[in-house]
Amino acid sequence: MTYIRERTITINGVTITIKTSHRTTLDLDVALTGNIIIRGPHTTTDEEARNLVTRRRRWIHKQLTHLCETAPENPEKTSENGEQFNIFGRPHTLRITRRTHDTTPAAAYTHPDLGPVIDLSQSAAQNPDEARRTLISLYVKTTREWLEKHGHRITRLTTKPDTPLAVSQRARTQWITRTKGGTLTLHWALSQLSTIHLRELIHRTLNLHTIADGKELDHHLQSLWLGRIQFTPDPEPPADPTTTDTCPKCHARPGNLHTNWCTLARCAFTGTQRSGCHHPSTICLTLWTGRWPGDDECREYGFYYQPASGRTDPCNADDEGAVPDLNRLHAECVWDPAQQRMILPA
Repeated sequence: MTYIRERTITINGVTITIKTSHRTTLDLDVALTGNIIIRGPHTTTDEEARNLVTRRRRWIHKQLTHLCETAPENPEKTSENGEQFNIFGRPHTLRITRRTHDTTPAAAYTHPDLGPVIDLSQSAAQNPDEARRTLISLYVKTTREWLEKHGHRITRLTTKPDTPLAVSQRARTQWITRTKGGTLTLHWALSQLSTIHLRELIHRTLNLHTIADGKELDHHLQSLWLGRIQFTPDPEPPADPTTTDTCPKCHARPGNLHTNWCTLARCAFTGTQRSGCHHPSTICLTLWTGRWPGDDECREYGFYYQPASGRTDPCNADDEGAVPDLNRLHAECVWDPAQQRMILPA
């Protein structure tokens, strides 16, 4: 059995961890947490550790810089209609719904009118922790299905073509870890990457040839959603139709165009979320009216429901707790580019 002893020293204000065992060589490493660790024999002195840090200070600085440049930004999402979640690099619009596409709490699919969507059940959306667990489970399922379909095509290029590939929903400090049994376990968030970048990351882990831009991959890894979520209830219908509130996402004033990357803006051509429409340049930007998209149409057509009661039936606009039923609006109406609003089919 190898007995490991651990102590710390300070060099120029930086804490260095020294771990000694029955090994015979002295080595230095920078952990993903930014900690500097020296491993050596039990006879390792503080002076030897200081000399090693001094000799390798350029390498240490390079590693710490790389960690800062590639550390995830850990953005926060909201469990509200219109929030965007990427699946294999493709933006999906979140819809809070009373009935999901395949009766599961969350389902991702391509809606015939709205494009890529994630349906999240109302019961899951009402609690941030439940919404987070449900969405992470969806990502785990998506990643597992992709690995079952494509994983062997990658591992067959190695000396161990039967290397098992798995996915975990537990928080980890590495995107891909290798167990003692040889299994490669992927972080659940990796299914947000485009498939070419996901393949590149697996190739990088298996020391295979490069198939995508490594710096571009590192940039995308920084922006992955890692599970931080907050609950934002559906907005109440504005009491004053002439409200001058700014856009809650990009802060555009009423009568002005949304900013280019506003996640609340709708596409002028399709009426769907603009950030996922893929039109070139800014030709499909829309104006912020001062009211949530679709609220005016729901008020005109009488589309309301009571989320607090848990009822699925329509209700009157003046019923207690009534809010615009945007799901019904998109299910029963179509977008009119000329009028820039949803209309009831003739």
